[in-house]
Amino acid sequence: MLLIDNFLDRETAERLRKKILDTPFLAGGATATGRAAKVKNNLQMDRERGRKILDDVALRLMTHEQVELYAIPKRIAAMSVNRYDAGMEYGSHTDAPIMNDCRCDLSFTLFLEDHVNYEGGELVLEQEHGLLKVKPAIGSLFLYSTGLIHRVTPVASGSRLACIGWIQSRVRDEQQRTILRELNIAHRAYVERHGHDELVDMLLKNSANLMRMWCD
Repeated sequence: MLLIDNFLDRETAERLRKKILDTPFLAGGATATGRAAKVKNNLQMDRERGRKILDDVALRLMTHEQVELYAIPKRIAAMSVNRYDAGMEYGSHTDAPIMNDCRCDLSFTLFLEDHVNYEGGELVLEQEHGLLKVKPAIGSLFLYSTGLIHRVTPVASGSRLACIGWIQSRVRDEQQRTILRELNIAHRAYVERHGHDELVDMLLKNSANLMRMWCD
């Protein structure tokens, strides 16, 4: 899991929020399938009317250095913007493994309402060691494994607004992504301390070979 506190600065996030709120919203349950359709109670931005908004967010996501390092993204499988008004929630569910013929490896939530402006509405993830509750400031991006059971708790007051989506990584295995990420971090740290030498060449060669072995 990864939380990027300032994926969007406040001014940019506020401008994006205004554009989204000027776009029509529809009942969110219509886009869910299986169990998710039974527990989903929110509003969803009209994707066709909001296509440019989603495309702009996707471009920022795919070119963000921390996202590239963590997710090794190949493509975004799907995106939407959800709004939860008072009384709305999304019960426990697991996201679909395939969307638009893309494997979904990572899910993300871009928070577009200041957390002090609404009560409830936490993103809650079920982990082996307990529950993780996420409710960061506006402009924050949170990435997590698509396979986790999660929910959005009921909003007691105010409105929760977020852009959500699913990423297909070039490397499907989470442990392999971790190895590649840590090798990348080690490479950068070594070069910063010692400069570029034959050990760096060896590290880069093996990192590249692992990517060739594992990517799809």
